[in-house]
Amino acid sequence: MCHVLVIEDDWLIADHIISLIEQAGATSYDQADSETDAVVAANAHVPDMIVSDVRLREGTGPLAVRRIIATYGEIPVMFITGTPEACEPCEQPAVILNKPILESAVIDAFRKLAPL
Repeated sequence: MCHVLVIEDDWLIADHIISLIEQAGATSYDQADSETDAVVAANAHVPDMIVSDVRLREGTGPLAVRRIIATYGEIPVMFITGTPEACEPCEQPAVILNKPILESAVIDAFRKLAPL
């Protein structure tokens, strides 16, 4: 089982990412569109992996990830963003993929990172 937290404020992109990670092996997911909502979702159901945008409608994906990892320890992270240069703090071993999404790259990265 692999539960994924998808942090993305564009619902069309989030739906597309969810479809891809399900193809790649995710068994369940939660979705959040802000830093605060992401932390709340992680507290309700600790993710096995996080897929996050960088810029959100409130807060940032990297700060949400940092807060979640501070509470629950290391969790694999994949950032999918149109602004990779703004990925602060995007610490390794996070994978950073660019938008527009290349479906095969998302699926491949997910399969390498996810605890399936």
